[in-house]
Amino acid sequence: MLTADRIEDRLADAENLVRGGADIGDPAAFVSGLWSSIYERAPMHLRSGVIRRLLAIGRMLGVGHTHGAAAAARP
Repeated sequence: MLTADRIEDRLADAENLVRGGADIGDPAAFVSGLWSSIYERAPMHLRSGVIRRLLAIGRMLGVGHTHGAAAAARP
């Protein structure tokens, strides 16, 4: 489980990469990786804030990601 400080650090790093125009590779894979590495490891009481920020990162990248959608779409 991630601490609030660690979550903040990871989200801020991701936001800075996106705003700075860094080469993040496939935007959809980047956002999906954030959901896996941050949201899934966040304590329940912090998840609503994490969701808002991850959705905002996705919007900045033009990625409409619903957590779990890729896994549910697999055969």
